[in-house]
Amino acid sequence: MDKELIKKYAEKYPDIKELFERHQKLEKELERLVKKIYLTTEEELKEKQIKKEKLYLKEKIYQLIKKYEKEGG
Repeated sequence: MDKELIKKYAEKYPDIKELFERHQKLEKELERLVKKIYLTTEEELKEKQIKKEKLYLKEKIYQLIKKYEKEGG
């Protein structure tokens, strides 16, 4: 993920900023889980859920960036 590009757009567009902040929060939560030696079944499911949500957010952010670029953003 090109964080500099996203930060540039996040400064201008609150919807991108909100999605990016959510993505960053999930990133920290995922890092916390990955550091564990052993994951419970619940934690493994949580890890998968976080990865899916992060991917969704990333795709949504890039869709918005493309949209704003077309609009002259």
